[in-house]
Amino acid sequence: MLHPMEVIRKTIKSYGIDAITLFISFASVITIASFILWDANLAKTVIDNIYSLVVSYFGSSYLILTIVSFLFLIILATTKYGKHVLGGQDTSPEFSYFSWIGMLFCSGIGGGIIYWSGVEWAYYVGIPQFGIEAYSSEAYSLATAYGLFHWGLSAWSIYGIPAIALSIVFYKYNLNSLRLSSSLKGLGIPDIESSYFGRFIDLIFILATVGAAGGTIGSYIPMLSSGLTDLFNINNGFHIDIGVILVCVALFGYSVYRGLEKGIRILSNFNLILALVFLCLIVFSADLKELIQLSISGIQYSFSYFWNMSTLGISEPSDFAKEWTIFYWAWWVAFGPLVGLFIARISKGRSLRQVIIGMLFFGTLGTWLFYLVLGGYSMNGELNNEINVVQNMKDIGHAETAISVISSLPASSIMLCIFCIITIVFITTSYDSMSYVISSHVLNVKGKVKEPHKNLRLAWAIVLGILPAVLVLYSDHSVALDLILITSLPLLFIYPLMALSIIMELVNE
Repeated sequence: MLHPMEVIRKTIKSYGIDAITLFISFASVITIASFILWDANLAKTVIDNIYSLVVSYFGSSYLILTIVSFLFLIILATTKYGKHVLGGQDTSPEFSYFSWIGMLFCSGIGGGIIYWSGVEWAYYVGIPQFGIEAYSSEAYSLATAYGLFHWGLSAWSIYGIPAIALSIVFYKYNLNSLRLSSSLKGLGIPDIESSYFGRFIDLIFILATVGAAGGTIGSYIPMLSSGLTDLFNINNGFHIDIGVILVCVALFGYSVYRGLEKGIRILSNFNLILALVFLCLIVFSADLKELIQLSISGIQYSFSYFWNMSTLGISEPSDFAKEWTIFYWAWWVAFGPLVGLFIARISKGRSLRQVIIGMLFFGTLGTWLFYLVLGGYSMNGELNNEINVVQNMKDIGHAETAISVISSLPASSIMLCIFCIITIVFITTSYDSMSYVISSHVLNVKGKVKEPHKNLRLAWAIVLGILPAVLVLYSDHSVALDLILITSLPLLFIYPLMALSIIMELVNE
């Protein structure tokens, strides 16, 4: 009978795993989770203090990075380099356009769009910027515009840099594994993935991914639990949160176990269709004329104030920018490399121009539809005194208010059921993308294995459920969100290097 260590060694070898990267990855998850388990109050205090320091010293850097990323992608798409085809000029796309857009969108936004789109405007309408009076008609328009801004072109631009950098090198060098360090090959560092610098870059990626993953699902679980308790008329509590986590982990474990073609692609297609049906049902339930008026006004303000919103907090401190825009940009930065790795994996046969347009246009279109339809419905209900969204946010909190908005719709039980399914599947498609990418990330760069073993993908699906469970059970919502910003900080310094690598790769080619 083989010794357990020998079994592990043989398994690692047969799966084509890089042992050092695997160990660092697992250790990162266990360390963060153990710290919170050891003393939740101390963890909250430490994380809160670090969050404040990061925002104070580096907040404006997130704002500048976002503006530069947007301009960089526009220039890249409109020049001759936009014609560069991933995998070669004669390469055909691996996935249909619908499936590709579905996976791109679902992996990029996860359950966040469901969590925020219905009620985010309520945070802003009482504290409008740029001299606008609180709760005025202009304040409501600007509140809508800020939701579109935080989930629109600028946000998807943050995903664009790592997506392009990784896509170019993945197909140019025919890499076996998807690693963040590979995105810097254009800098000319020999065998960068195996260098100390490359190992450090990949460690940053793992920490950011674990923090972002744990923080995201850790903040969404309470809303999903609230929705399910309303739907089935049961008491909310500890057991419901645990049940929701287990369901989500089981679903994205099954999805990633099935792989890209049979799991992730099918779930993404299903959820994209279900989300469109859900939005159509809301449109049919709402006052269409008022919904259109609110949407047009919000879009107009999003363009009129685009530069003001983009630069608020750069030249001088802004509490609003610190609390909202910087948080959002940090969130997108934290997920940027992860989403970029996944987009690189599914974009074979696409040109850089197609990838950029796919993210900026279709990504923005998808998020805007949620904000304009679901957010417009709840705002219209507030203005007509049919839904007390602003007051409910103060009295019962974000999660319960989001559920109350859905419950106010006609056929509320059916709509709430669809809402919960969409939320679960959005979380699932986001997490199975994470599991797939991290599984690929721990493969040997020079090995023969190009597709992570299904057992390895399943193992990562389970591991990625540990931190969210800890955050939900032993901490609170604010800790989960603060953790996202903190783990994104090191990536702030890697983004310029990725942009430089893109330029050098394309120019040298």
